[in-house]
Amino acid sequence: MNIWSNPVAGAALGTLGRERRGELLRRAAEGALPELEFEAIVFRAGPNRNHLRIAAAELSGFAASFVGVPFLRDHAVESVDARAGIVVSSVLDGPAIRQTIRLTTQRDIRAFLEGQMDRFSVSWYYDEVQCSVCGKEWGVCSHKPGRKYGEGGVGGHGHGAVRKRCELLFRGVVGKEVSAVNAPAVEGTEVIRVGNQAWAVSSRTAGSGVEGGANSREWVDSSRAHAGGERGSWAMEEDFLAALPQGATKMEEALHETSNDSESEWTQALRAEAVEGMLARAGLSQGGRAVVRSALGGASGGVEAQSPAQVRGLIAAQQQAEAALGGVRAPVYGVGQSAAQSGARAIVHDTFPVIAAMRTAADEVQGALDWLMGDVRTPMPPPHMRNLRDLYLAITGDVNFWGVFNPDYARLQSANSGTLAGMAVNALNKAVMLHYDNLLTYRWYEQIVHVLPHDGSTQQLQLIHMDGLATLPSVAEGAAYTEATTGDSKETASFQKYGSYVGITLEMIRRSELARIQAIPRLLVQAAIRRRSAAIASVFTANPTLADDSTALFHANHGNQDTAAFGSGAWEAARTRIFEQVLPGSGKPLALWPTYCLVPIELYDDALAAFGYGSGDVGKPNAAGTAQEPNIYAMTRPGDPRPVPVVVPEWSDATDWAYIVDPRLHPVLVMAYANAPAGGVHALPELFEVRSETSGLLFSHDTLPVKVRDWWAYGVTTHVGVGRNVVAG
Repeated sequence: MNIWSNPVAGAALGTLGRERRGELLRRAAEGALPELEFEAIVFRAGPNRNHLRIAAAELSGFAASFVGVPFLRDHAVESVDARAGIVVSSVLDGPAIRQTIRLTTQRDIRAFLEGQMDRFSVSWYYDEVQCSVCGKEWGVCSHKPGRKYGEGGVGGHGHGAVRKRCELLFRGVVGKEVSAVNAPAVEGTEVIRVGNQAWAVSSRTAGSGVEGGANSREWVDSSRAHAGGERGSWAMEEDFLAALPQGATKMEEALHETSNDSESEWTQALRAEAVEGMLARAGLSQGGRAVVRSALGGASGGVEAQSPAQVRGLIAAQQQAEAALGGVRAPVYGVGQSAAQSGARAIVHDTFPVIAAMRTAADEVQGALDWLMGDVRTPMPPPHMRNLRDLYLAITGDVNFWGVFNPDYARLQSANSGTLAGMAVNALNKAVMLHYDNLLTYRWYEQIVHVLPHDGSTQQLQLIHMDGLATLPSVAEGAAYTEATTGDSKETASFQKYGSYVGITLEMIRRSELARIQAIPRLLVQAAIRRRSAAIASVFTANPTLADDSTALFHANHGNQDTAAFGSGAWEAARTRIFEQVLPGSGKPLALWPTYCLVPIELYDDALAAFGYGSGDVGKPNAAGTAQEPNIYAMTRPGDPRPVPVVVPEWSDATDWAYIVDPRLHPVLVMAYANAPAGGVHALPELFEVRSETSGLLFSHDTLPVKVRDWWAYGVTTHVGVGRNVVAG
């Protein structure tokens, strides 16, 4: 089921006098007004500025389905903080939906009384959307909401032609939420009455004030006012209470028509409305609702349910039946297309609802552009949206290819002069993410690097590594604590900015050169990640000098360099060296094993064999080479992780190798990203677009430039926890 939001118009809050409003505000300030109810027109059927329509036959059930939905601010469904209250009743009143809304937060009670909530908007779920011009499912045809299309005459524009405006007709609608808004699309919503008790239709007069004192019962209960006493067994049920206002409306209409209505007619009207309310809230498909109605149908075609339990039982059975079938209708796609290949919404012909997010025209265009830019995770768009030239014309309306936005010919209603650039960068970002995920080989450094937080200023970072303390000294009773002696390594890291720009020319767009365009994000991300990889790899090959002791990172004085070729014996010696490295200021060993073994590609198989990776026999030859002994590295023990072989792409020497501890336990190599000051993650390169079509390369070179920037710093905090073997030959 899809979602659509349609703002409707509102009128100013004018039902309260100044004295009454002041009194209620005072009560709210004193905490004596925990909730407040008001009655409002929140929706009017008919044409609106968004060119949306609800099928007339569904308006009654649509209105009833809003009972119990949230009342929000500005359709902010994702925000709990936007919740202002709840819809307690909802009925169809002519072409309008009239609701009683209960405000439950002090913030929103005050906002309402201060006149900030007097215009309303509704949103809903739906099963399908039809084009009012051709009757087809919207998105399949080429008609655009709000545009007029001719019938008759030559091309629909000749003498006697009838121009028909395209509207979207929604079917299978169920209310989602109601919101207070500032700028509704259709005039006609308004606050009708204010109070904190249930409302009665017979006593409502649009625009009238509220009578009675602060503690009086301002509105009467409609069921007692019209039914003449206690409610019947149907009305006492919770399911039917939620649908009662619509039943009350039906009963009042019957009173005006005749004075000889029997009690059975009242009961039937209330029962029918209650059943519709239950069906609307059950989430059943249209066909499912029809099945329940048929099962409840009497000899005369009316509803003959004996109890609410019977209705609930039938609804539950139908829900189980639809759930057993997956709750999804079988879609009909184009010839040769699968569900993943079809970009347009499926045309469906059976009775079970599709549950999916509503895709607007802009979403469809963005999805097509994502696919054209190389995001293979995006479903293939329909044929008419696979050509970049056609997509460019649809967004910009630039039929003369002057490089300017032409709203008269743009087919995307929400487009403006910056839409193409923004969508292009969105598409490139998605493609960059895809290629980034696939570049695991060049992202080897992410396993051994700790990402630092910073203040966002890109000033030089002070890499102050506080090494471990000696054992804690004892403190005698009543004695003072002594200051601990610590060692620290003071190193620095400077931010460096890298980047370039990539131009998508008008010629590439006109010729729809997809191969060249799709290569752009792939090359961008490869260049950025290779730059990062080369920087970290150079730490091991260039062997920088540490500022802390003016000694090279890998040095005999640091106990982290050797010349032995890679093998089981050499690894045993390396892990011992790392384990026994002393933390400055403590005199204690590091007592960590190296977790990562860094090798060139030529040593990768040797590393896998040495550490027992693979299936089957994971032993190793003994000294005589005649038998096998257990491989002590083929498993992880507490505190002693199994080494992970990591290939460094930039290393050209086939014999040198290195090792390092887990950065989560003891960070040695660090990085920081300008666009990720919180640290902890390796940020993606940034993309920027030029939105002005009259400046820069857009004007002078007919080129849509996309700037790429990667801004980061890296450094070494200490020599403890890392080592290398430089092997001769």
